[in-house]
Amino acid sequence: MAAAKGLLVKVRGDGAGLSVRGGPPRIGGIEAEPILSLPADAASAGTAADADRGATWLRLATDAADTENPWDHVHDLVARNPALATAGGEVLAVEPDILQQWDYKDSGGDRGQGASAAPTCAFDDQDPSGGQATVQGRVAWNAAPDFSQFLAARNKVGAKQANITIAHLDTGFDPGHQTIPAALLTAQQRNFVDDGTGPNNATDHAPAGTLTSNRGHGTGTLSLLAGNKLDGTSPHWPGFTDFVGGAPLAKILPVRIADWVVRLTTGTMVQGIDYARQQGAQVLSMSMGGFTSQALVDAVNLAYDHGLVMVTAAGNNFTITPRSIVYPARYNRVLAACGVMGDGRAYAGLALGTMQGNYGPPSKMATALGAYTPNVPWAEIDCRKVVDMDGSGTSAATPQVAAAAALWLAEHWDVVKNYPQPWMRIEAVRKALFAKALKSTAKMNAAETKQKIGQGVLRAFDALDFPPPSATSLTKLAPANYTWSWLDLLTGGNSLAPPPATLRQRMMFALELTQMAQVTAAVELAIADPDGDPGSISAAARNRYLEAALDQGNPSKPLKAFLEGLLGRPGASATAPAPAPVVGPAPAIRRKPRPLPPPQRRLRIYALDPSVAKRLDSVSVYQATLSVPWDDEPATDKPLLPGPIGEYLEVVDVDPASDRVYDPVDLNHKVLLAQDGLPPSEGNPKFHQQMVYAVAMTTIGHFERALGRRALWAPHYAEAPGRAGDMTVKAHYVPRLRIYPHALRAENAYYSPEKKALLFGYFPATSNEGDVTTPGTTVFSCLSSDIVAHEMSHALLDGLHRRFQEASNPDVPAFHEAFADVVALFQHFTLKELVSFEIGKARGELSAASLLSGIARQFGEGSGRAGPLREYGGAGMADLDYDKTFEAHNRGSILVFAVYQAFLAIADRRTDDLIQLATGGSGILPAGTLHPSLIERLTDEVAKTAKQMLTMCIRALDYCPSVDITFGEYLRALITADRDAYPDDPLHYRLAFLESFRKWKLLPRDVRTISEETLAWSAPEDPSPAWLKGLLSKIDLGWNQKLKRAEIFALNDKNRYALWKAMHKAFASTPDLYKQFGLLPDLPRYNEDGTVMHAPKKGETTFDIYSVRPTRRVEPDGSFRVEVVAVIQQRIPVAPDGTAMPQGMTKGDGFFWFRGGATIIIDPREDSEEIRYSIIKNTGSADRQKRQAGTMAANYLSPLRALYFGGEVSEPFALLHASDGDDDHV
Repeated sequence: MAAAKGLLVKVRGDGAGLSVRGGPPRIGGIEAEPILSLPADAASAGTAADADRGATWLRLATDAADTENPWDHVHDLVARNPALATAGGEVLAVEPDILQQWDYKDSGGDRGQGASAAPTCAFDDQDPSGGQATVQGRVAWNAAPDFSQFLAARNKVGAKQANITIAHLDTGFDPGHQTIPAALLTAQQRNFVDDGTGPNNATDHAPAGTLTSNRGHGTGTLSLLAGNKLDGTSPHWPGFTDFVGGAPLAKILPVRIADWVVRLTTGTMVQGIDYARQQGAQVLSMSMGGFTSQALVDAVNLAYDHGLVMVTAAGNNFTITPRSIVYPARYNRVLAACGVMGDGRAYAGLALGTMQGNYGPPSKMATALGAYTPNVPWAEIDCRKVVDMDGSGTSAATPQVAAAAALWLAEHWDVVKNYPQPWMRIEAVRKALFAKALKSTAKMNAAETKQKIGQGVLRAFDALDFPPPSATSLTKLAPANYTWSWLDLLTGGNSLAPPPATLRQRMMFALELTQMAQVTAAVELAIADPDGDPGSISAAARNRYLEAALDQGNPSKPLKAFLEGLLGRPGASATAPAPAPVVGPAPAIRRKPRPLPPPQRRLRIYALDPSVAKRLDSVSVYQATLSVPWDDEPATDKPLLPGPIGEYLEVVDVDPASDRVYDPVDLNHKVLLAQDGLPPSEGNPKFHQQMVYAVAMTTIGHFERALGRRALWAPHYAEAPGRAGDMTVKAHYVPRLRIYPHALRAENAYYSPEKKALLFGYFPATSNEGDVTTPGTTVFSCLSSDIVAHEMSHALLDGLHRRFQEASNPDVPAFHEAFADVVALFQHFTLKELVSFEIGKARGELSAASLLSGIARQFGEGSGRAGPLREYGGAGMADLDYDKTFEAHNRGSILVFAVYQAFLAIADRRTDDLIQLATGGSGILPAGTLHPSLIERLTDEVAKTAKQMLTMCIRALDYCPSVDITFGEYLRALITADRDAYPDDPLHYRLAFLESFRKWKLLPRDVRTISEETLAWSAPEDPSPAWLKGLLSKIDLGWNQKLKRAEIFALNDKNRYALWKAMHKAFASTPDLYKQFGLLPDLPRYNEDGTVMHAPKKGETTFDIYSVRPTRRVEPDGSFRVEVVAVIQQRIPVAPDGTAMPQGMTKGDGFFWFRGGATIIIDPREDSEEIRYSIIKNTGSADRQKRQAGTMAANYLSPLRALYFGGEVSEPFALLHASDGDDDHV
């Protein structure tokens, strides 16, 4: 959970009982600042406040303790402070004043200042990235008649706007910008951010002396709310002299509640809302939000009773964070502003990493409304005339809804000001806006609009025609509540009233549990609509919520103890509520059998691809049945959902080219469970979904068994504020890989690192005469088990070695392709049905197993090629020369063929004795069909060999250098990993690899003599240095296969930082250590453009711990062993001619990143700590720098543009060149 700035304490009356000699209230010697005063009727809501005394919220600026959860600090202070712990009659509630970061993505880079104080003031146009809609060629399009109608609405209302005051709660305003509202109430401006500038300065400003900032959020939202006229000379707004904002003549009350990087606290939100109420504002616009809070609820309820129309943002996400609406927008007394894009789609479902809007739960959407975003006007701070057109987020939707509310109030003020109760104004505004809102769009029907937008899309002009409803027709909404009704069990709502201190603690528990859902996806997803009718929430769903809160929500220590007792978990402490003692005989000891682990799920697939079923000689083996891991309860926290959607994978079957969404397959349907899933079918989309899931899960299983740990996807990287105030890149956990079986109408299929997804294409076949695939028929790449396994291998390899995307030498992209083919190839040989069929047909001549050596026959034939896409048993392979082959697929094929020939050699050795027995020692098989028993034995040996080879190839990944890999280095990794696992090699697996790699000229060139001993990686000269033990003490070695994958990701991230700090300290004390890890000393920290961000301190250098991961294996003596694989990396800009530029680049000059460092494999056993292997890639290697420059200069990548860049740098794994036809994709 986020950090806290202090405490918020609700006390009875004005807190006079806590004051000393008539002074201000003090708690524990700390002076308390009143932030919200409640009248008697408001103060008693949910508490036992005296009816005539009211209540006051106080803020205590305490020093935050070093805890991971701010609630631990609260409980600790309450326990240690008699004024809080025993003054139950005076203290009504306590909570942390949480510091919250509002998601605000500065896409253009000009809003604010960089390393200098002068912004560039460049116009940022509409941004289509990530699937965002644009309305090209139009500025201020959102105000047009075909959108939100602000142009006509503000003209109709005219001067009557001056009757309305809108409070603008944000980061402040830019007093020098041309869009500053004409009626800005500067005399009443208020600043609630404690930054030393005083309470009467609401301008958007950074702390004194700060150069790096990201200001401008308030300036941007204010321009949409009430932006003034432009003068016709603004960049890219030629001749535009109209208003920019929706209600430009309304009075604007500027209230600053967040700092320059859009950080705010619960307390500043409360103060801002109450200040708007005190100043008589009729409308409030707040383009931010965060956690629920008792103090925030009291401020909202008080403002509602006083007739303040509150419009706040629904919140933003990047598809990883929880997507429900944030607070206070989630309270029904507040109008939530959701997003709708210019083409009519909801502002949701965009590409991973693209900011998009929140919506839901369903019970909230009755009080939500949509406005247009992204790519709307956004005034650029410190750039007087610049108004960008890339305003985004629900931040941009909020001021538009608030402006429409103000226009309606202004138009009908003479009537609505006379309502007998102020809250009626709020409900009247809502009725008008909701009644005239568009209930469907060109891209959404009414049901989807209600689900994602709420009451519809804003129409400001149409709403003006809605007359004020009668007072008797208006209904007051129930007060907002800080928690959910079903959590009353924690506040004692269904039991006898406990003592005040216990009640207060239970209320704290309920609030913490509610806040937890806003930061932990597993908690939020446990109940579909926790705000809804508590009677509709099952006991199982409530238990799921509490279990997720205990296991993944990082509860405070008192709440953890309470939940352990409530759920009957072992380890519950004495503070958990104990059951009443039972008098009577001791219960009988009951026992029950231990349940067996769930069986594997059996699913049918096409064994190769559908073409096999179209040949009479192979139709008997066209399908295979895979046993995939049970990705369902009780093995996982959640059931396998239709899609399928499980712990690892999410199959999303949308077809953009035909504008269809296919129904998801439910693999838990009892009919499918009984018959091993759906039968193979080219025409059934549900089978397509089943097949990609089955093959993908099988591939995951192979990786996890080989590496000895759970598989993780490559994280999503996004910018976040760093410790020094600058922007850093932070890794975010990606729970599932998405698979789109029908994403492309093209001869293509690829893994997208940007979307963290597999995208499969389909296309009409253009096969040649004689091919099995009929010309004109549709070929689905998702029905080739080869292609699915190939793309899955790309995704899994990317999760392990992210830098293998960078083509630093010709082997790197070729290795990615080759490794994916190796996995697909050997997965075939583990299918005994296929192997048995082929051995029987080949009569024991394994080298004739051509059926299994081709990658994706139908895909290759359908694309107009003769035979499979790639053939590893064909004669054409002999023509490839490693020294002359640079095209990635062809170069990679050399590596695959080297591995394949090693496999054939080993399989021959393993089956030789069987052939000798079957032939009486002659080795020559008699004419006729082989005996079925012989086929079965040969099949077992071949399948076993394939599984062992596949494990060898995957296990070697932990022993590879993390950057700039070559085929020779992969051989060294293979040899080293296998020697570690199996010191004895009686069948000479390693020799077979060595011999095959030698034949294809793939041996490493930095090894003078070739043998198993010389090829294995070496240890450093001193494998057990004195600093190693202290370094390992900083690492949490609590890895196990039972940890959830999200916990493993968090543990790895924690260990990365711990190891970085420990190594940083070791380097500082022993500078010579740099060279032992291939690092250069005195390197600065660079910006992404190669310029220097920070110079290093004397004796230090910049480096990163890229990963810290476990590897497990069983030793030959049967013992279990865990080792640590740590990756240390460093980067330096290099000019195109290969010249290293450690001093940084001049802005705008061309360069490439050159990386180096080390992969170290450590034995962490106590008293036996040692570095077993150190795999170095020197950052200062001039040879590698020249080779990388030569790779780029030789233009090896240009012919592979579609292959490795897919038209964009973000898609380096597109399988084929894009066709000239449609290439629609998600």
